[in-house]
Amino acid sequence: MSLVNDMLRDLEERRAAPGERLQLDGLHAVDEAGAARRERFERIRRGSIWFCAVLLGGLLVGLMIGRVVKQIDPLPTAPAAPAVPAAVSVPQVLDVLPQHDARGLVLQLLLERSVPYQRIEESGAISLRLPGIQLQGEAQHGRVQRNGRSLSWRVENQGADVQVLLVGLGDGLDVRDRLEPAGERWLLWIEVPLNASEAPPEAAVELDDLPPAVAAEPVAEPLVPAWASAPVPAAHVPAVAAEPAPPARVEPLPTGPAEVSVKPYRPDALSQARQALEDGDYPRSIRELETLHRAQPSNPEVTRWLARAYLAGGEQERLLAWLPGQLQGLPKDSELRLLLARAQLQAGQTRAAVATLEQNPPSLLQEPTYFALLAAVYQQTGQWRESAALYRQMIELRPNQGTWQLGLAIALEQLDQSAEAGGHYRLALKGQGLDDSARRFASERAAALGGR
Repeated sequence: MSLVNDMLRDLEERRAAPGERLQLDGLHAVDEAGAARRERFERIRRGSIWFCAVLLGGLLVGLMIGRVVKQIDPLPTAPAAPAVPAAVSVPQVLDVLPQHDARGLVLQLLLERSVPYQRIEESGAISLRLPGIQLQGEAQHGRVQRNGRSLSWRVENQGADVQVLLVGLGDGLDVRDRLEPAGERWLLWIEVPLNASEAPPEAAVELDDLPPAVAAEPVAEPLVPAWASAPVPAAHVPAVAAEPAPPARVEPLPTGPAEVSVKPYRPDALSQARQALEDGDYPRSIRELETLHRAQPSNPEVTRWLARAYLAGGEQERLLAWLPGQLQGLPKDSELRLLLARAQLQAGQTRAAVATLEQNPPSLLQEPTYFALLAAVYQQTGQWRESAALYRQMIELRPNQGTWQLGLAIALEQLDQSAEAGGHYRLALKGQGLDDSARRFASERAAALGGR
């Protein structure tokens, strides 16, 4: 091409006769410099699109990890002028749920998070003290009477603490307490079993002392054996004069020296391992979770926390060797699949991550972010049509998600659908979730494709 251009330029400069132009008739010199500039611009354009696709994939992977381990926010920069300190968030008892039936009394305290507490036992009374926590609303109390004896309970704020007090039943007071996770909250269970053999056929409960929500609950009927309900001939029924029931006897608090024993609450092994993970002590968290997993290999909660600890602690190789076997027993656990896919992406196994995410996917309505990661990884493997199809489905659910609009625009531009891609670049700028670099790229591509 360069030789032909030289010949054509030579003929034009010498203003050659028409006879010399016969062999090159109809040909004109090409602007090689302009063609080179256009080719270089096209390479830069495609390179920038590829770079942004990888950047978008990394952004979505980072968003996925936000649900794996809670990161500690960095300390804010100190302002130039002294600021008023913000109020410290105090954990609270969100609700008190009392239940009572023929078997006994159960109190459930719904807590914002796990807190230590102390159990104090005295003669005829047991109290649980939760330091540094407050009860929402007014104090709650109630009383249950059974077989002439009374059990009183009360939950109230005591300064900066919450106290649960149970009094009554004399030496027969048996209180069982435990703290258990309940989703993102925690439940403190307090059970006071009552001996059914000593209880009369119908237990009297004073509803006036209970909160309105408890007073509306019916008292469970005691179980009666079949032989007791069989009819008895009238001749064998002795005449018994009706006698008034004896008045209820409330046992007072002991007046003598009380025997006090304090038992601090110790969190269970899983709670300790989770706390170590949140504190950034990854080796300790992994050790404790591995011990738990050996003892409870079929517990999915322990499996998930161990996978999170491996990933957070940088143990990708151990995770990649261990987690596929766990997924065979939990094939529909989408969180474990996300954790495995992220480890595969960190190890450079992009196509393996695609295969992991394509197996047993959850419902798009329930977990659209799962498919957002899959759509982003599709772009890293050059599967532009599959990526665009997924982004279209997700945008129907959340049109204002800027990262999804950007992902769709990149896929459409790679599929030579520039006009539609420019529209989605502009929608991405109006949406949410873009960082500064992604926003600059979307603005440049929208301008290049005719947008503003």
